[in-house]
Amino acid sequence: MDQCNDHYHQLIQASLAASDIDRAAKLCTEALKTDATNGQLWQDLSEISLRLGQTKMTINCSLKAIDCDPQNVWHVFHLAGCYLQFQTFSAATKALDKAASLLNSNNSAQEWDKLGELRYMANQIDLAISAHTQALVVEPNSKRSRNQLAALLRFKGKLAEAEVLYTDVIKLEPDNYQACYNLSQLRRFKKADDIVPLLTRCSQLLPAEHHGHIMLHYAYGKVFEDLGEYPKAFRHLSLGAELKRQQRPYHIEQDLSLMKTLVSFSETLKTQITAAAQNAPQTPIFVVGLPRTGTTLVERIIASHPSVASGGELNALPMALLEAGGKPIAAGLEGVDQDLVKKVTPTTLSNMATRYLQLANNYVQGANFFVDKLPYNFLYCGLILQAMPNAKIIHVNRNPLDAALSNFKMLFDRGYEYSYTLEDTADFISGYQNMMQQWKIQFPSKIHTIDYEQLVNSQETETRKLLEFCELDWAPECLNFHQNTSASQTASASQVREPIYSRSVGLWRQFQTQLTPLLDAFAKHGIQPEDTKEQ
Repeated sequence: MDQCNDHYHQLIQASLAASDIDRAAKLCTEALKTDATNGQLWQDLSEISLRLGQTKMTINCSLKAIDCDPQNVWHVFHLAGCYLQFQTFSAATKALDKAASLLNSNNSAQEWDKLGELRYMANQIDLAISAHTQALVVEPNSKRSRNQLAALLRFKGKLAEAEVLYTDVIKLEPDNYQACYNLSQLRRFKKADDIVPLLTRCSQLLPAEHHGHIMLHYAYGKVFEDLGEYPKAFRHLSLGAELKRQQRPYHIEQDLSLMKTLVSFSETLKTQITAAAQNAPQTPIFVVGLPRTGTTLVERIIASHPSVASGGELNALPMALLEAGGKPIAAGLEGVDQDLVKKVTPTTLSNMATRYLQLANNYVQGANFFVDKLPYNFLYCGLILQAMPNAKIIHVNRNPLDAALSNFKMLFDRGYEYSYTLEDTADFISGYQNMMQQWKIQFPSKIHTIDYEQLVNSQETETRKLLEFCELDWAPECLNFHQNTSASQTASASQVREPIYSRSVGLWRQFQTQLTPLLDAFAKHGIQPEDTKEQ
């Protein structure tokens, strides 16, 4: 019987891997008719239900798997993962606590790492660190555990400890391109010998067509920029961007059309709302703008205020918008398109506000004031301010040349597909600037613009303006944001541990020769090198 069920399990997983959900469901049903006490088959059925968007069935089947085999920690991990997928954090936390109670020193590093991964997804970073630390106790040479632990330590600002772990990984596995890339992001390098030989060795060990070369090119670019070797840096960044762009198709027109649709739809929606929306019981502070333009800096400044919690880069708003437009959260950020936006009504907009706070509170625990610094929320300013009139929107503006370069230099985990060619980047930034101008026209007193360059040059003056706009009392802690010990899970996790600096202002001039295509593309939009175009 066990062999038969194992065979069914393998067939089911093969069907799921081939996206043949119907066959997987049929096989699973047949197997459970033969043996309804097999926990693995119930977990398979839960996974099938998850793929089909059947929330209740997903959870019930997962609970059934645990009933069949209460000591199997993987069944509990699956349940926790399902709750996290559905953004039900309180239930996920209970499941993770149960999983932790099943683990001890006899469990494998793989099991401890899985606990750590799920703790991280549940925003329990300290517990995630503990789990990965225990994984290393069980398996001292685990490269996976070291990589995961190092990433979390970086988020917590423990950069020296993270560097030791990444270096250890590379010693154990010289072709670990992820560790090489992550090591390059930890600090500013002053000597090539500290890291370039590691990158070169890794590049030599990887097959020529391996996708890991993308990360290595971006790592080279970062290090050579640190060393002031700008032509070398730009060459590697260009090679990395070219390889990255080849991974998936992208058409700038889709993003530009979505921007126009959101602006026009917001205007239309204003005429349909007959009664003023109710102020939310909490005050979200949205920090918006292009990525890599100082949004994390502004978020850390505000979140250092004793009355403010930080949610980091929340996906709560686009997820709530998905549901308002009739799509499940599982559709992902790619599901937010023009057709979905047009399905939003005044009623679903009100529901969106309530749902947004439910999702955000998984991270901010009901704080009266909290920061949501997902840069892409600039798309939704109109919907935000109509759904939550008391929301605060802070727009971080930066010189477009520096903004474009900063985007081009960054290897994003997901999204921001425009950033892998200079021409698309120019077109996107022009569209973004036009959109922010339209939001300011629609909501003239509701959006506070702060220029990155002004913030760097006049930190206290600009910080006081920020707090005044947010209706927060002055707090000197905001000037010492770099001493904030809370985790930062953004690409700027290392930089926010430093006091404010101006070395990135006007950085584009170091690459002026290489940026000729960008300058030409900007000129077509009437954007000049020193044009900050305050929104």
